[in-house]
Amino acid sequence: MTVLELAIFLSAYRARRPLSVSALCRVLSTWFECPVRAVDITGSVANMLSRGWLVQDRDGLRPSRRGRCDARHLMNGIIRMLDHGTRLIDVALMMSVLRLTKGELDAADPRF
Repeated sequence: MTVLELAIFLSAYRARRPLSVSALCRVLSTWFECPVRAVDITGSVANMLSRGWLVQDRDGLRPSRRGRCDARHLMNGIIRMLDHGTRLIDVALMMSVLRLTKGELDAADPRF
């Protein structure tokens, strides 16, 4: 999962309902502080659908259980990368700061 794909996944994950590509672009444009067009994410979305990280739901996209599992490992890895492997940054605390609870991306999430 690339950084862009992780961002796409997290925006779909945090949404209350399936997101259209145009809605994803609006969220990503805000996060990356630059315009993100549908053409910019079409390849990533197609890859994520083929890998099972996202699923089509009516006219939108929603996260899958597999995507959540893979994203959880990546978020933990990003936090470890930031603390240079020293384990001085508590993963649960940092995920809270990032507005993700450790359990939010766990397999036990009842939404999936």
